[in-house]
Amino acid sequence: MNWRAAGKASFRRHIEWLKKDEWRQVALSSALKDSGCSVRCGRTAEGRLWIRESGERGVGGIYFSRFGVLLPAFNPRAAAEGDERFIGSLVRSRRDRLFSIIGTEERVRFVEDLLDERPADAERYRLFTGEGGAWAEQGGRRLTIRAASPEDFEELWPLERDYQIEEVIRTGKQVNEYRLRELFRASLECQNIYIAIQGGRAVGKAGTNARGFTYDQIGGVFVSSRNRGCGIAGELMRVLLNRIHRRGRGACLFVKESNPAALRLYRGLGLQDRGPFRISYWR
Repeated sequence: MNWRAAGKASFRRHIEWLKKDEWRQVALSSALKDSGCSVRCGRTAEGRLWIRESGERGVGGIYFSRFGVLLPAFNPRAAAEGDERFIGSLVRSRRDRLFSIIGTEERVRFVEDLLDERPADAERYRLFTGEGGAWAEQGGRRLTIRAASPEDFEELWPLERDYQIEEVIRTGKQVNEYRLRELFRASLECQNIYIAIQGGRAVGKAGTNARGFTYDQIGGVFVSSRNRGCGIAGELMRVLLNRIHRRGRGACLFVKESNPAALRLYRGLGLQDRGPFRISYWR
């Protein structure tokens, strides 16, 4: 087995390998899909991809985005000494640009252990998937749920801002509201986002935040503080899951281990707990 910068043929083989258990790495498959499935000398539109192959078969990869996000996609339990040397050298050579490593916990930990410096902080999650089936939409509560569009930006922005502050922005980090607004505008253009309206105002939202080849990753599930405990998040999730599965796609998401209410919600919906997920930050 060897590692190399992705070429046209190996890129296609890597995509086929990713699809086998895409729920583990939707952020990566989404980045490759959004690149138009084109690569030259290992470079895509948004980053660089290295692929590990065995003969003519792809068996793993590492992606480093232009924003410093490292996405590992390989099986650490099958790693050999040569894998450790390559990955360690690769990541150390880009340490000054490394922002975070995102993936299943065993993959992230494997890469962390090859670095001389520990992350500044890290967050542990549980990874969930939902494939097939149907979720009974309960309705009622004078609640309306519909697909959001870019025209809903101003109505949804207060919810998105609160979500970012409560769930995403790390402690001690400054809120760049201009950047967050631009990212959310882009999400309303290209992601499937649903809005819950009660009493004539937006009280909750849920949507996809990455769309791979066969899986959609769900994120940004949020209900305003004064409307929690009424089942709104569950109804949003049922609507969103049904829309995803009607398109013949699987769904996945990761949720903080420190969020028991969300863990209860996703387990109550029958989603499958696939194990620990991790984001480690260096700056």
